[in-house]
Amino acid sequence: MLENKSGYRVWSIPKKSGGKRQIQAALWPLREIQARIAALIYPYSISEINHGFIPGRSHQTAVLPHLLANAMFCWDIKDAFSSTTKKQVLLKFRVIGFNNPLADLMADLVCYSATGKSEDGFLPQGYCSSPIIFNLVLKDIDRLLFLFAQQRDYQISRYVDNFAISTPKKEIPRQDRELVVRIVMNLSNGSYKVPEEKTSYFKVEEDKVCFEFLGLVIKGPKKGKREIRVTDEKLADYRWTIHDALEKGDFSDRKVREIRGKINYLKSVYQRQSLPLPIRIMELYFQYQQMAEVAKTGQLPLNLSGP
Repeated sequence: MLENKSGYRVWSIPKKSGGKRQIQAALWPLREIQARIAALIYPYSISEINHGFIPGRSHQTAVLPHLLANAMFCWDIKDAFSSTTKKQVLLKFRVIGFNNPLADLMADLVCYSATGKSEDGFLPQGYCSSPIIFNLVLKDIDRLLFLFAQQRDYQISRYVDNFAISTPKKEIPRQDRELVVRIVMNLSNGSYKVPEEKTSYFKVEEDKVCFEFLGLVIKGPKKGKREIRVTDEKLADYRWTIHDALEKGDFSDRKVREIRGKINYLKSVYQRQSLPLPIRIMELYFQYQQMAEVAKTGQLPLNLSGP
């Protein structure tokens, strides 16, 4: 199954930054095997700062610790999954108690090798087990970053390969920002890279806060109530998606589910804080709902309420 590459399929998707990202997805029964391995190692993968792929945590809970920050530093690992080597995975499997032959077999089952050579394996983007195993590989890094943050009274969180530290003080010293990046790179034995373009540093400007992390933005005065909103870029993308569907007359079940999912996400962000939903998007969505109902039944619905 692994030798003849019959256990998975491979395709590419465009990156936002340009170029293409290769996705590898396991097929049954390899997918089922990976799911069982992930369930087995899940208890060992949880850390103090990680909010990804843990029940009750999410990218929204990863932003919350930074709500009162006056300075915030964010960074993420370039090509995080594909930079996670089979060697790293194998080592972690051994550390949590699997003997060498079993650990090696498990690592082969959850890693992908474009060359077919076991030693060239890495954590693939599309395997269901990859997020949990990635958390396991990062657990020591998480622990050291957590201790670092405690010593300096910083707030810290991670969601998948995105990290953030913050402080209510005026700034985060440059040496601390450089140190957290070195911790990630050095503890991975050089596997992980954090180029400068993958870092962001925010400070209070003109007594106002506008800190972005994970597609959300913390906004408000330096002293006073702050809110977590969806970034303007993401809101524009949502508006374009609905507008494009209206123009093309795409009222397929798949498109309806996609747009409803985006609206439900907005509700999860705004209604949790008792904030009004973005009016321009909701007006578009109301129009889309009406047209979708007409396309489905041939009649204009009477029970739809406006935004």
